[in-house]
Amino acid sequence: MKRVVKRSWVGLGTLLGIIALLGGAVLVKVYLETRQLSALESREIVDGVYGVKDSYVNLFLFKTKDGYIAIDAGNNKKQVQQELTRMGIDPKKVSAVFLTHSDPDHIGGCSLFKNAVIYLSKAEEQMVNGQTHRFLFMRNKLGLSHELLENNQILTISGVRIKAILTPGHTPGSMSFLINDTYLFTGDSMGLKNGKVTGFNDIFNMDSQLQRRSITQLADLPGVKYVFTAHHGFVDSHETAFKNWTE
Repeated sequence: MKRVVKRSWVGLGTLLGIIALLGGAVLVKVYLETRQLSALESREIVDGVYGVKDSYVNLFLFKTKDGYIAIDAGNNKKQVQQELTRMGIDPKKVSAVFLTHSDPDHIGGCSLFKNAVIYLSKAEEQMVNGQTHRFLFMRNKLGLSHELLENNQILTISGVRIKAILTPGHTPGSMSFLINDTYLFTGDSMGLKNGKVTGFNDIFNMDSQLQRRSITQLADLPGVKYVFTAHHGFVDSHETAFKNWTE
């Protein structure tokens, strides 16, 4: 009996050791991949488009005739507030926040924009209502009222035209937003390297193969000039960036 108990404890200890090693390896991989992310410094990037740096992620503000529209909300509310103050931008003048997806580093500052309507892809709702896990036992939480967007839905806010484009892969409901048919904001739906489009870091994707099909969809958009990513900067030529893209 004692031998059986001893063997059970040894087996359990071995299993826990293996789990710990695997967990440690994943954490190291996440750390190394995160270090490769490169957010833009906070500034006006092109006329009327402002990037706000929050550690390794950017949120973007698009100027309207009476305020701003935000694409994502950053990771840390306090850091976002500090950057906006330094830039002379009042968060109360943000009338809408369009979330590319529900990961914590994209929704952290949502409550800062008290006068804004928050928009999220309908397909992403599963990530914040407890239906779908992000990683193993981890779940995303939004905790704020929001409106849901359909694929290819078009809104006009303060004279600005925003088209919501479903680009799943990083998460099931990841969305990109095309403003005035010229400015494309992709969140984590793609990366950039040396000005060329790449897939996003596989370790953070829920379905990288699906994401690559979504990127091909973005490659086919006509008339786009600027492409902005959340972690890999921007390019001012959609055609050049996607020129050698293959799914």
